[in-house]
Amino acid sequence: MRFHGFDYLRAAGMLAVVYIHGCDTNEFARRGMKWLGFAVPCFFMMSAFLAQLSILKKPQLGFGELLTSRLKRLAPPFLLWSGLYVAVRFAKSKATGAELNSTLTGVVFWGDASHQLYFVPMLIYLFVGWAGVMVLARRLPGVAMLTCAAGVLAAVLLESTIQTAMPANRWFVSVNLVWFPAAMLVALLVRRDWFQTKWLFWPAVVSTVAMFLGDVVNVYWIAFSALALALSIDRPAPSWVGFLSKYSFGVYLVHVLLIEGMQFAAPRLRLDPTSLWTTGPIIVFAAIGSYAMCALLGRFNATRWSVT
Repeated sequence: MRFHGFDYLRAAGMLAVVYIHGCDTNEFARRGMKWLGFAVPCFFMMSAFLAQLSILKKPQLGFGELLTSRLKRLAPPFLLWSGLYVAVRFAKSKATGAELNSTLTGVVFWGDASHQLYFVPMLIYLFVGWAGVMVLARRLPGVAMLTCAAGVLAAVLLESTIQTAMPANRWFVSVNLVWFPAAMLVALLVRRDWFQTKWLFWPAVVSTVAMFLGDVVNVYWIAFSALALALSIDRPAPSWVGFLSKYSFGVYLVHVLLIEGMQFAAPRLRLDPTSLWTTGPIIVFAAIGSYAMCALLGRFNATRWSVT
């Protein structure tokens, strides 16, 4: 079964994350950030949801094979782009005299080369932590569902405690622990036909409208409403949406190169980086430019792995 709504969600998340990282120089543009927090949570949830369903459909796929396949998929592009970001930051440090703070351990294991890269090692760690439960779900789905539910509850209740225990630059650990087991639980419920995904459409629409009309900003509400809406769509997306979603992973990896490059160049071109007339074009340029870069790299077998 193909979940066509995920094409829309990948494309929307890709554009949202570009906006979030490009709008921080203008106060008016920053106001839109509060509604776009679904991007990374939904990335985690889509990954967990699809991985859990894949394992249930492939009984020959074992624990070790699962982790190996994910490492092969995620680690090479992460390390490649981390290296490029380190090189760029080193050059920027030389040009501006700013201190280069990233350590090799932080770069390799936590994505410190650039702030948006953290989601890749975090996703790998979540796969490592939950792979056993994913495999267990084949034989003992009830136990797996209870374990996922307990994981969700623990992640919510202990978020502030974990946040306090982590270093300041690891803020993302506590806030992202909930999404993986939550999506696994949804996948197990869908697989066992406890509900039809099409039933989620109107609750998701009503929830989303109520959220905007009430000006209620809650990342759990936003992310789960977006996932529910994506799951409810059973018609194939237009080809242009599928084309956008194809390189969403690559755009997540590369867009900050263009954003920070333009933000660095703007004052040197006598442009005011705090003006909306500068911030807006930078966001648009980063979205189009990073996608064009990914589409170009995706045309060749030798480089396709780095952006897909």
